[in-house]
Amino acid sequence: MPPNREGSLNQRLNLEQQMKLEQIHMIQNQLYQKKQLSSMEEIVQEWEEKWAQVQHNALKQPSPVQREKMLDKQLHSLIEQLAGKQAQAEGLVSEIHLKEKELERLTGLWRRVESSNVEADTTRNRLGRSTSEKGSASADYIVDAHNKLPYYSGRNENQQKLMLLRSAFVLYILALHIAVFIKISF
Repeated sequence: MPPNREGSLNQRLNLEQQMKLEQIHMIQNQLYQKKQLSSMEEIVQEWEEKWAQVQHNALKQPSPVQREKMLDKQLHSLIEQLAGKQAQAEGLVSEIHLKEKELERLTGLWRRVESSNVEADTTRNRLGRSTSEKGSASADYIVDAHNKLPYYSGRNENQQKLMLLRSAFVLYILALHIAVFIKISF
């Protein structure tokens, strides 16, 4: 082979080797870029997952406006409950007042019956003294009439109990008010 041909063949082989080396280098570069791209994709995917988690957590926790609306609804509910409890307490107080009036009326009737019994006993005693057979029975009536305690002392105790009950209702309503304000504050 002539030297000219040999040189051109060597150049061609060198050129082919250089091209293959460049291709290998390009392939390696592409592989490196693919690795970088896949690692970047993994990083992006991790960030997307984190972002999705943040959004999910944000949905679980209400915004300040939503929280304010919820608290407002709770406040209205508690106020309605308080109004209901106050109405119940007022109803109970009025019922107690009616019972007091009924008790006073019955006490008056009891006194009238008691006084009529005492009058009947004194009449029997007068009639009993005239007859000797009924003398012991009339003495029993006199003892019974004097041993009975007047009813008005029990009435004072009932009034004290009713006053205590009213005070308990007032304290209950006050406690409900305090509970509502504490609930609103927190």
